[in-house]
Amino acid sequence: ESRSAEQNAVIVETALLRNSECVAGLYAYSFSNISQSTVSYPNIRATRLAMACGLHSQRFTGDVYIGRLGYLANQLKNLDLCIRDIKNACECSPDLRQETLVTFTDVSTDVTSPEWLENAAQMNYHDGASLAALANVMSRTEISDDDDSDDETDDVSSSGSDESTPSGSMPEHRVLTKITLCLHCRGPASTLCSGCEAVYFCDAPRKCKELAWSHQCLCKTWKLYVDHRDELSSFPYFSGWQTPLLQKDCFTTENTYGAYLKTLGVIASQEDTPKKRNWWTTELHGWAGGASSSAKDVDIFHRVSFTDGFALDNIGWIPKERQVTTDDKDVKFDEHGLPILNSWQDWYQLRQISPSSPVALLATFPLTLYYAIQHYGSVPLTVAKMLERPLRVHVIGIEKELNFIDLFREVGHLLPEESIQIDMKWIVRDDMLPQNSKGGKSLSLQLTSNMTLTIVAGTYGDSLDPDFDLNGSPDMIVGLNAGLYAYESWRHVVTYLNTHPNVIGVFTDYNEHSGLNCASLSGSKARKSLTMNPFRQPRAMPVYCMNLPQFSNGFIYIFNEQELE
Repeated sequence: ESRSAEQNAVIVETALLRNSECVAGLYAYSFSNISQSTVSYPNIRATRLAMACGLHSQRFTGDVYIGRLGYLANQLKNLDLCIRDIKNACECSPDLRQETLVTFTDVSTDVTSPEWLENAAQMNYHDGASLAALANVMSRTEISDDDDSDDETDDVSSSGSDESTPSGSMPEHRVLTKITLCLHCRGPASTLCSGCEAVYFCDAPRKCKELAWSHQCLCKTWKLYVDHRDELSSFPYFSGWQTPLLQKDCFTTENTYGAYLKTLGVIASQEDTPKKRNWWTTELHGWAGGASSSAKDVDIFHRVSFTDGFALDNIGWIPKERQVTTDDKDVKFDEHGLPILNSWQDWYQLRQISPSSPVALLATFPLTLYYAIQHYGSVPLTVAKMLERPLRVHVIGIEKELNFIDLFREVGHLLPEESIQIDMKWIVRDDMLPQNSKGGKSLSLQLTSNMTLTIVAGTYGDSLDPDFDLNGSPDMIVGLNAGLYAYESWRHVVTYLNTHPNVIGVFTDYNEHSGLNCASLSGSKARKSLTMNPFRQPRAMPVYCMNLPQFSNGFIYIFNEQELE
């Protein structure tokens, strides 16, 4: 009876990797619903393989057959597929990094994956980008023919659980709840998965954990990520002020952080008179497209000193506004004259800041940008010097950074005053500008003698052409807490970097799952570059759809990494 049902079933072909003239494809073959009486079991291995290929919403049930299809002697043929090519992705983890796979296998197992599989997520993403661009053109054509058509939205449409959303990070204005949620039904839940403690499920008699069976594809991988929490929470140089901001209660509420900022006197309690605006005011209430209570009054035209911005009165708690020089002690300089900073301790000691100071909570933004330039920008710095022009850095996805523009003067203070010039562009989507700043297209500032900043409104690669509209093509593109899956507009950035391999992209993300999947969009090398950011913010951030360790600028990864020959 089963054989008869199979014979009558329709075979469904799913492209896990489309074949091209350069790369053979990988295809999954499964049966459609064989009969109403047949219950198909979840196929964990095939689903996990699909996730490794960047198809995070794909689910397989029942028997699935995997094959390769490609060109041989200019003819499209079925090709050999060795079990070892896909074994680790099927049985271990969709995280194809060797340091991850080795934890799930014995010492003798080969944990390397073939290049075509390691780059599958990148190729699938760019296939999707091409289809999206085609759909956009067709949509615009239809709109021109039909004035009653709905306006396009810029949001990424997705369905299902957060595991279907590769980024795992949500834009601040999308967070509609501040209670932990079941992975499956999205209702309130407080019971963590016993296997990984990274997601929440409803308790019995609800069957949410059973229905969300695809979590089994990621459970042991997310357990590994959760186990990294201690390392992420390690900031040994600080005096202990950060300890309350890293405790368990911070995983699900901002109350502890808010209370700490009130003890510093940098934000007001409700019964107090309102505090003078400073750089801390957007720390608790997010950005919400420039419309939140803390963002709507931000004035990007108003300059603020370090003293007023940090609003910390203790002696030795803020860096002095001066240029770092080779006369500064206890610091090494690279071949371009940039101080080599690899930890918060390096920066605090260089800038003579007390370990008791909490300035790292805000300084994570300029220090991460500086680290990106110093650590990954040697080649473009060399080229810019040879051409006798500034290094062009485009920072994309700017939101709450608009509240502390002058904080980024610290980047200029760390750069050599004479030998390096930075031409920095901040690209801000029109809908992210604060209310009192909308309407203008650009604002240019001389932040320091060696660094200019131009704030430009628009969408990178869409309303703004990186090569023609921004006074020169970029040498580097930077995105802080980017979450490249969060907005459709990031497609333009990823596509630009894919077609301009001479431009370096440096991005940070909140958690390891998000960082891994976003890094995969540039292939194997970018995925392998993912690492903890030494200048991550020293506090645990609340996240309600999962329980993965979440830190602002927590992880850093590189597109088109280059080295001097």
